[in-house]
Amino acid sequence: MITDADITKLKKVFVTKLELKSEIDRANNYTEKLFLALTESINELKKDLSDFRKEMANYKDHTNKTIDFLFGSYKKFDEEHSILTARYSTFSKAIDNHETRITNLEKKPS
Repeated sequence: MITDADITKLKKVFVTKLELKSEIDRANNYTEKLFLALTESINELKKDLSDFRKEMANYKDHTNKTIDFLFGSYKKFDEEHSILTARYSTFSKAIDNHETRITNLEKKPS
């Protein structure tokens, strides 16, 4: 037969129902706290990501507006440059021809 001393020794070696239940409850509480902390972290990251997306959208809009402005300015400059280049070529021909015209005018008797 098993004596009370044997039962006491067995209780020290094996886990009782109450001890097992208490350990399971403790593990469940710990796991629940971890999941809550993880959920909070995920929600914070979602908020940060949403804020970052808004910030990047604003930056993209600003960049596009700036690029549009710069492209418009470049296009205007290019058109002005083309016009001035055409005008310069006509002035250049007149200046090159200037010496010849003066010589012809001096040769004519008055």
